[in-house]
Amino acid sequence: MNFLKQQLHRLGEIKTGLLLAAFGAVLGVVFARVFKSFYWGNINILNTEYLTQIKDTPINYSELLKYVYWDIFKSYIILWMVCITTFGIPFIALCLTYFGFQSSFFISVILMKFKVKGILLIIGYTFPQYLIYIPVIFISFRLAFWLNKSLRYDNLGKKGKREKTTKYLALAVLLGVVLAAGGLSEAYIGSFVLRKILNIFL
Repeated sequence: MNFLKQQLHRLGEIKTGLLLAAFGAVLGVVFARVFKSFYWGNINILNTEYLTQIKDTPINYSELLKYVYWDIFKSYIILWMVCITTFGIPFIALCLTYFGFQSSFFISVILMKFKVKGILLIIGYTFPQYLIYIPVIFISFRLAFWLNKSLRYDNLGKKGKREKTTKYLALAVLLGVVLAAGGLSEAYIGSFVLRKILNIFL
């Protein structure tokens, strides 16, 4: 915790956040290669039969949208709930590291399995929704950091804390609307793009 505070003071929250995400990304690549034998047979996206099932199974779009919204908003709500507690900044740091790890691990295993052809699959799994998700993720982390800092480290009275909380939670709701648009694009456009790419890929 003291190390994190020192880096925040020395580098600022943006550079520290990028450093944590980059550190997670390096860990993801290393983990993907070093521990390949432990996970290789257990990842569905590496299984051709699983990809064929995605390509051929009719899509229930309303159910898919419910699943997408549950997946993205449970994490989003947890972030804002934790950021008002004492554990807010360490939790944000952990999330940034995990985001870098998850992203690089995902890209690494697909490229290890499918080589250059895997780029198509990466696009299929991420386009166009991540054009919305990534900016929302990093803006949310920064706003959550500012809210936690205001509540826990700045000398504000009850009124000041209440005003800060109202302001940032209003911004969180606005970002949630943008996130919902990303979920719509994932369920309806992203699934269409993925199936079209799989027709070429398989």
